[in-house]
Amino acid sequence: MKLSAESRRVILLGLIALVLGSYTYLSAPASRPPGGPQAATDRERPALNFTAEEVTRIELVYNQQHLVCQRSQDGWQVAATGGPVRPAAVQDFLTNLGKLLHLGNVEGIQDELAEYGLKPPQASITLQLNGQETRRLQIGTRNPVQSSLYAQINDAPQVVLVGAVVLWDIRKLFTAANQAQS
Repeated sequence: MKLSAESRRVILLGLIALVLGSYTYLSAPASRPPGGPQAATDRERPALNFTAEEVTRIELVYNQQHLVCQRSQDGWQVAATGGPVRPAAVQDFLTNLGKLLHLGNVEGIQDELAEYGLKPPQASITLQLNGQETRRLQIGTRNPVQSSLYAQINDAPQVVLVGAVVLWDIRKLFTAANQAQS
């Protein structure tokens, strides 16, 4: 059986593609598969380690406003006025904050904090836990693609990325506290 010139050319091009593909596959460095067990662990690391039940005090600073909510026997109250805050609003805030993910570290030096909006921070969250333990999140500016915020966790010098949705949760808690004062 004699092959036409066109058939020989197609077979030759197929063999070249096979050789080049095999070479690329074998010479590429080994990497863990995307979405493998280690990748899932890296993505699912919470920014702050706490449970909502152990939080006794919430302190927020945002847009030159300061809010302190304290847990009392009667529920959550605005510390300055003693006015109640809807329990569902505080629970939503703490639940969402507990789900806030540490999205990765940013290579930076302590002297460059102003570049990330962290000197001074744009917002801060301080949680007082049972006893004297605290958790703190200082929030800076958005990253260039506007999907995340620069932040520092528990006053560590490392700059990290967290989800930008935390600002919405802060605003919701401020709104709930202001409604309690009205």
